[in-house]
Amino acid sequence: MSQLVVSYKNIIDEDKRRLISDRYHKVTKAINTAFWNINSDSKNSLYVGSYGRGTAISTSDIDILVVLPRSKYDQFNHHKGNVQSQLLQVVKNAIKKQYPRSEIRADGQIIKINFFDNIKFEILTAFSKIDVFGNTLEGYDYPNSNLGGNWESTNPKAEQEAMRDKNNKTNVLYKATCRHIRYIRDTYYSSAAIIYLESSLIVSFMML
Repeated sequence: MSQLVVSYKNIIDEDKRRLISDRYHKVTKAINTAFWNINSDSKNSLYVGSYGRGTAISTSDIDILVVLPRSKYDQFNHHKGNVQSQLLQVVKNAIKKQYPRSEIRADGQIIKINFFDNIKFEILTAFSKIDVFGNTLEGYDYPNSNLGGNWESTNPKAEQEAMRDKNNKTNVLYKATCRHIRYIRDTYYSSAAIIYLESSLIVSFMML
């Protein structure tokens, strides 16, 4: 196996990107209608994961983060039982109103939507982090319904900013290398091989 790094820039064609965008905005609008009481298809959401970082080469999982009002976090924390699972079910039902015929299920930390054309969305429900005074901080809290449920943290905007910075410093080679690694992984290795090469594995090399 010997391959030079190539960019794979157009491996997800424009028609498919427009379709992804249309669905992204519909999911966003469903969230804003249900939880924010506003008619917006762009606020309180962002692409995350490989698609958000610009390193995706397939539509096997389009990751989206949707932000709910912090009051919902407080509300669910007063519930009994696995509050994270309860929250995911409520979010799932809100999205189901937009896509009643699609397969939608809550799974651990995310809501999965399997569309008929094999495009898959994975939606992370999140709340903006705040300090003890109620001031908004960087990053988000999100539910993990596994093992009885707990809250975890993420900061995808910082990750995306770091990716852009490294990509600019390497004359766009950084993202091209990430996409190339994904291509090799998807082409030559099966999930059974338990070989998963993440973009973060080459950070130290690109900073040399």
